Amino acid sequence: MFSVVLGAAVAFFVTVTLGSSFIRFLQTRKFGQYVREEGPETHLIKAGTPTMGGVLMLMGLVAGLLVVARPNPATFAVLLIVAATAGVGLYDDWQKVSKRHSEGLSARYKFLLLSLVVVLADVMALRYVGVTQNVIVPGFSNNLVLGPGVVGVGLFSVLMLFVIVGTTNAVNLTDGLDGLAAGAGGIALLTYTAIAFLERQYDLAIICGAMVGAIIGFLWYNSHPAEIFMGDTGSLAIGGVLSAAAILTKTEMLLPVIGGLFVIVALSVMIQVVVFKLTRRRVFKMAPIHHHFEMLGWAENKVVVRFWIVQSAFSALGFLMYYFFLYSSV
Repeated sequence: MFSVVLGAAVAFFVTVTLGSSFIRFLQTRKFGQYVREEGPETHLIKAGTPTMGGVLMLMGLVAGLLVVARPNPATFAVLLIVAATAGVGLYDDWQKVSKRHSEGLSARYKFLLLSLVVVLADVMALRYVGVTQNVIVPGFSNNLVLGPGVVGVGLFSVLMLFVIVGTTNAVNLTDGLDGLAAGAGGIALLTYTAIAFLERQYDLAIICGAMVGAIIGFLWYNSHPAEIFMGDTGSLAIGGVLSAAAILTKTEMLLPVIGGLFVIVALSVMIQVVVFKLTRRRVFKMAPIHHHFEMLGWAENKVVVRFWIVQSAFSALGFLMYYFFLYSSV
């Protein structure tokens, strides 16, 4: 427990300490956010705010892990997945900055790159970490066996595709208001810190805890009005840690509950797109759903705090389901 707390504290301190200098670095190189013209009018003032803040979070994470983490296959596997997802996000951010446009990589190309991350995760999880190819369903005594196969062969590889690509994209869609994705991600990762600790996967608990510390440090600058945005670098990194934690703790079926807010946001986009294509009508005033509430007149801070409350409820429910259906049954 001490190592988890120490890693989180170091990650927080390093992120806060480096934050101002990193923001000035981005400003001097004009690595600013380009805001969508079709977005809420209140967001136009955010144009030019430094982006790629996920790099700052990762610096805090690495600093925390250098102090307390132990080198082993599980640690390296998680860090490789996080580095790969964050790398895809960084490339996307760079495309936006270099093209001076709010659109980065195409959805198809980003899916392809994230699918390659799944291949990496597949190899690391099955061949080096020893993750079993079964899925634990809360409330059922028998596990679902999805193997055999590695690298795209077998249903477990398909599950990993859904978990990693789905989670990273859902967190990415949630990153639309100051502090929203960071706060929600921190809440979900705090839950996984506890789950990993109860599962005696202490190295994973240290990583999740350090990421929570880095996120809180990032929120020092990302809270409204934000001085820096995490960009795809940060949102995909958070999604990478969440998905890796779910796979290693065998709680893939609980991830949609623990990260319930991200699911709601992703579903709001899918519903909006499908219904509009079929009927030419919109279900929400704007998607993702947090913009819908902005269009209803809610202040940005009110949307963020209320969505944090919703995420806290989902994470608490997910932890209770884990404790009573999975942990207590061992």
